[in-house]
Amino acid sequence: MCSRRSKILVKKGNIKVPKLAFRYEERHGYNKFEVEVVTDESRLPVTSWLHVPELASEEVSTVKLGLGYKADTSFHVLCENDGKFLHWTECANEPMAVQKSLQDHVNSMFHNDTNQLILLMKYKGSLPNITDVTEIEIRDDTVDPQFITNVLDMYPDHQRLYVKSEIDGEIPKESPFFQVQNIYVTHPPSRKYSCGPDYFHNFVGRNMRLDQATVTEQDLIQFLHKWISNEAYHNLETMVILVGPQCRINENLIRQTIEFEEYDPNEPEKRPSHFPIDIPNQNVVEIKRETDRKRAFVYLTIGCFLLVVHKN
Repeated sequence: MCSRRSKILVKKGNIKVPKLAFRYEERHGYNKFEVEVVTDESRLPVTSWLHVPELASEEVSTVKLGLGYKADTSFHVLCENDGKFLHWTECANEPMAVQKSLQDHVNSMFHNDTNQLILLMKYKGSLPNITDVTEIEIRDDTVDPQFITNVLDMYPDHQRLYVKSEIDGEIPKESPFFQVQNIYVTHPPSRKYSCGPDYFHNFVGRNMRLDQATVTEQDLIQFLHKWISNEAYHNLETMVILVGPQCRINENLIRQTIEFEEYDPNEPEKRPSHFPIDIPNQNVVEIKRETDRKRAFVYLTIGCFLLVVHKN
């Protein structure tokens, strides 16, 4: 990764980064492990490692990582047509031992409070031993509900979960999936499975977005009634449901079933100071919770359901 002199200078600089991302994926039949610095504007590569059965290169270097761990490696650099350089390190040592020592090595140079875990492969065996994981991203063709549970149990500090996969099977009601505060799930439209109403009926977090969902008007009406009566969704801030091409929402049926209020410009104190949708809007209604008088906007079209709760 860097020379001993460079490492000492970096540590003395006491560099603090917003977030580190640890990415795992399969590349050409081999497991690849990458570390990136994540900022609001970009992702900056730190190091990239490829686990191979044996080192094929004749130029082998022994590197010393964290925890006093040493590994024989070979370094590779590739220049793309646009002039961008790609570099990676190949290593045949046990992957988990390399990952653990490499994480310690990176953490000794960069000071950060949170980590992001990105899984772009069907992970076999023990999950990576990474601490302070607050954001988790899972992307693959399919993913088993039990795997999601295992991931969430392994990283209990999670605050955000992004699943861009076909979830193959029903998620148990007691799964920690429904406890995550911020969830974004999207299914490829051509896949067999889709996000169903159980995803939001069992949700107890703050923000959820479902893409390619399959729901009925009665599912949405039940959801709204539970929010209005304060039976559920006590901490909910936003709910976004984008239905798949096979599904259409009859917004008029929902409007006829729930009790809502029209926008009154003479009562500005009931409205947020900023809202991205002009009011009045034919697709927007307002609902009120019975117990604490908390209000929310509901945006309805044939393909979209959006609920935004007012902040007091």
